[in-house]
Amino acid sequence: MTLPIALSRVDVQSFEPFLVNGQPFGEVHWLRQDSSGTGMLLTGLWTHKPASFPYTFPADETFHLLEGKVTIAVEGQPPVNLIPGDIVSFRKGQVSVWTIHEPMKKFFVISG
Repeated sequence: MTLPIALSRVDVQSFEPFLVNGQPFGEVHWLRQDSSGTGMLLTGLWTHKPASFPYTFPADETFHLLEGKVTIAVEGQPPVNLIPGDIVSFRKGQVSVWTIHEPMKKFFVISG
């Protein structure tokens, strides 16, 4: 059986509202929302305007910041200041506060 190949572009313009508990929380362009094995695999692009909010990572997440400036303060650790080109990884359950200083776009991989 041949599986489809997921393909997208960083400069894609087709985003949809990303809903959390029924409320819009930035916008997303999905690359994958499934896994070929067990567990969860989500990948895509996510954008958000300047804001500050608490966030607990529901799964392991690694992302590459493509645009913007973001500070992520993880409970018990020094804040992480991110600029375009930075790649960072967080573990499931880490409690954080995000401060988005400039409109941002990231490529993310969430697994678990």
